[in-house]
Amino acid sequence: MPDGRPVPHAYTNSVTARGGLITKTYRGPGAVGRQQREELAIRSLADRLPVATIVESRPGALVLAQVPGRHGQERIDCGEGSAVMLGLGRLLREVQAVSPRCFDEFHGDGVLVHQDFGPNNVLFAEQDDSIVLLADWEWSTVGSPVTDLAWAELIVRLHHPDHQDCLPALFDGYGARPAWAERQAAMAHRAAVLEAWVRSFRGAAAAPTWDRRQRSIARWRELS
Repeated sequence: MPDGRPVPHAYTNSVTARGGLITKTYRGPGAVGRQQREELAIRSLADRLPVATIVESRPGALVLAQVPGRHGQERIDCGEGSAVMLGLGRLLREVQAVSPRCFDEFHGDGVLVHQDFGPNNVLFAEQDDSIVLLADWEWSTVGSPVTDLAWAELIVRLHHPDHQDCLPALFDGYGARPAWAERQAAMAHRAAVLEAWVRSFRGAAAAPTWDRRQRSIARWRELS
């Protein structure tokens, strides 16, 4: 990746690579709080999950050590979706095994929730199917165990519709397949929250995209 160029698959914030470092500059409403939340999560999970290493924290930005690897969405597009989703399901079990009590600032009931969990935020090792990075913890919280599972499914249905046959591997890796109504409701709820956030950030210009996504979620049905 050329130095100083934007990192692929970064859509909300400004993320650039230079000299083996990734600089993530936070944008939009709540930027300060999201940076604080991500820093808390990364530092707390360093010995538990494949998270980045923080090199520097400064107002408005985190500087992270760059992790080499193969992006989950790119692997799906290359026909390796089942391996990606199986790995994600297994990783989600590890995420949810971390006690939320490790995070004094996280209040609520449930499990540790990433809130943008999916192939869009993981890197795989160059030589095998191990996950070497789960990125973007800025939305992390405590909540329902279905939230992250449903969002990983949404990413495939929405952005990789020709590869939906890989979705059963997600549930195989996770070890459970919650009812479709529960997963669909989780998708719709999270999408509505993000729609409101994007509208407050980018205004009415964001409306058509998110309206289409909400209609898509309502039309989806359980896969056989």
